[in-house]
Amino acid sequence: MSDPAAKSSAPRWPYLVASVGLILDQITKRWFVEEYALYESREVIPGFFNFTLARNTGAAFSLFDQHPAALLVVSMLIFALMVLFRDKLFSRHPLEQWGYGLIVGGVLGNLIDRTKDGYVVDFIEWYIGAYSWPIFNLADTWICTGVGLYLLSQYREHRRAKQAKG
Repeated sequence: MSDPAAKSSAPRWPYLVASVGLILDQITKRWFVEEYALYESREVIPGFFNFTLARNTGAAFSLFDQHPAALLVVSMLIFALMVLFRDKLFSRHPLEQWGYGLIVGGVLGNLIDRTKDGYVVDFIEWYIGAYSWPIFNLADTWICTGVGLYLLSQYREHRRAKQAKG
């Protein structure tokens, strides 16, 4: 007799995680657009952290910023493939499901911006002295955190499998 849990569909709660992430991302972006002038910067933690309103037509670190239409198509394709092949890419492990939800929420947040405005709204700026990390947003944070959880889950599973072998 086969295990009924093995054939169960993927949990739906990661879509709640994605929805909350998406809503928070869109609310914060709209607030910064309404309250800040473009490239206006307000110091939050002196010498370390600012809120600075920026636009990014590219991907992370402004990569491919000269090709926003191609970036939009590639982003949509990656998102569609991730949803279609969820069961093949993400195990049922809670870390991977949290990762999936965060990635989906983040990707959707940035896709909405790209589709609607042709750019992504960024506002979080970390810096130390003259070194400044590229400005980013909550969607970027969700994506990076989600990927980190996925990789952590994969690493832990690899270690478990290696220990089981001897």
